Amino acid sequence: MLRTVALVITLWAILSISSSVLAQPMNDYQRVADQLAEQLVKQMQRHHVDDGYSHLGLTRWVMADTLQLPHPQDSVASLSHQLSESLYKYLQKRNVRLIDYRAQDHVSLASDGATLLTREVEHLDAQPLLDWVLVGTMAQEDQGVIVNLRVLERSSQKVLASANSWVPKHLYWTNRRSEIVDGKLQRNY
Repeated sequence: MLRTVALVITLWAILSISSSVLAQPMNDYQRVADQLAEQLVKQMQRHHVDDGYSHLGLTRWVMADTLQLPHPQDSVASLSHQLSESLYKYLQKRNVRLIDYRAQDHVSLASDGATLLTREVEHLDAQPLLDWVLVGTMAQEDQGVIVNLRVLERSSQKVLASANSWVPKHLYWTNRRSEIVDGKLQRNY
């Protein structure tokens, strides 16, 4: 009897913890990433693009007008980073097979920790096994950014799916009177 009560209490605790974990609300970046992933996957499914074997890699997003990475101090640089990293979760959730080509073929050990991901080109595979690549552009507007994504077939550069989303400035640029835009200080009143 005592074991049964203990088992019931344990199960109740596990279910309570797991339901509270599942109930975590999405933050704004996650919501946008989820919407973008949904748009892409729906198009790929509708056009029967997924062959069950192809792998997708994600790239950094560039500015639409220059096709250059945003200046590191630009407010959209962090937006690009947060959204693209969040996309891994939401594409994986929809069963898209992802490749992270930033993974080196060994774990780097150091006194401050162990890592597998790197930006050191000499430690990365020069020809990652990617069938598709997700690319993106960002078009900065007065009150926000338009994020445009495309899934390209690597061999033909054919666009397999596209998605876009408006990201209002208040989501990535809070409580600031000035910001860096294209490497220049811009005051906002």
